[in-house]
Amino acid sequence: MLMPCMCVSPNETSLSQSCDHSIFRSMKSKYKNTFLNGIRTAVNRNMGVEGFQEKFSIKDAVYAVASVWNTVTKETVVHA
Repeated sequence: MLMPCMCVSPNETSLSQSCDHSIFRSMKSKYKNTFLNGIRTAVNRNMGVEGFQEKFSIKDAVYAVASVWNTVTKETVVHA
């Protein structure tokens, strides 16, 4: 399987970074809401914040990021 590789000059990366910024801002906001909802659920179940932190693994974080990525709309990407 061939993997394409494209070399760009150092000045060209700044053009795409502004696009990334708006997409990541949207994802970060949604991830934060997901994370805080998890903490609130843990507190409501009498686990406490510490209990949530003990049970929340890297695997949970990866799944949360994947879930948040799936909620990013086409409009967010197009208008980035």
